[in-house]
Amino acid sequence: MRSVTLRAALRQVARQWQEKVARGTLSAQTADSYITNSERLLRFTLALGLERLDDVTDTLAQAFIDAPGHDRQGRLVPCPADSTRRVRRSSVDALFAEARRLGLTTRAPLLDLPPIPRSQPRPIGTLTDTDVDRLRFYAERGMPQTRHAAVLGLLLSGLHTGEIGLTATTDLDLDNSRVWAVGAARITARYCPLEDPWSREVLRLRVEYVQHQSSCDRPETLTTNGLAPANQLQSSVCTAFGEVVRASGIAPEGRSATPRDVSSWLAAKIHSETGQIADVALRLGLSSLDRAAKLAGYEWRPSGTGA
Repeated sequence: MRSVTLRAALRQVARQWQEKVARGTLSAQTADSYITNSERLLRFTLALGLERLDDVTDTLAQAFIDAPGHDRQGRLVPCPADSTRRVRRSSVDALFAEARRLGLTTRAPLLDLPPIPRSQPRPIGTLTDTDVDRLRFYAERGMPQTRHAAVLGLLLSGLHTGEIGLTATTDLDLDNSRVWAVGAARITARYCPLEDPWSREVLRLRVEYVQHQSSCDRPETLTTNGLAPANQLQSSVCTAFGEVVRASGIAPEGRSATPRDVSSWLAAKIHSETGQIADVALRLGLSSLDRAAKLAGYEWRPSGTGA
């Protein structure tokens, strides 16, 4: 096993991750994140003059997790955030778990080290119709060239951030007032109706702008650089939404709004109009009615009742 290089192991493991994506057992975003961080681990070890998979000790893996990085503007971040450290750690764990399954190693770096603390998840904030109108107002500044309105328009139509980054000009069916959502892990691919006139119009303008700017005949993504890995596309969408939120000053429950708040607003709206949690699940591609009910803020079981 000592003869297996980290580079060779990563090639084999990455192939396994891609096969899992094809089977639907691993999301494309997660696979891309694993591969990206494993490649960073490879560069980290090579810089230290180490090449073998089994050269990655507990100490070296921990040093990689705690290593300085760079933010989106390329500025040095001496102490990475806990969220960044957790992503690095999960990537190392996943790499070695798959490598052990393939018989490439018996090592399990980080196995006996304490977990990285995780902050409590923030509750969904309650957006009002006025809040959403304010988001629309600030999102459409600079139309049609800005993608911010398109990001919000797709969110208001029922797409999730992981889907929005992959949405192409050809996914928009204006004749039938609908947009194709490609789906993701635990999210079913589906058509989402464009019932909101504002969303339909800003998406129409965005398609026209993207097609006018394009120098090729192939479909173009509406809001991102479609050539980037899926996890980077999703991150880009979240960043664009965050810029709209900061400009608008919307802060449900006293904290900055998130894309999930928009999905929750839409879910509550659908449930109010139809009275059916199943309609919420269908629009948002959710296979779990419990998840759909939670997103809509609907308590459909008495408090304290088990599943």
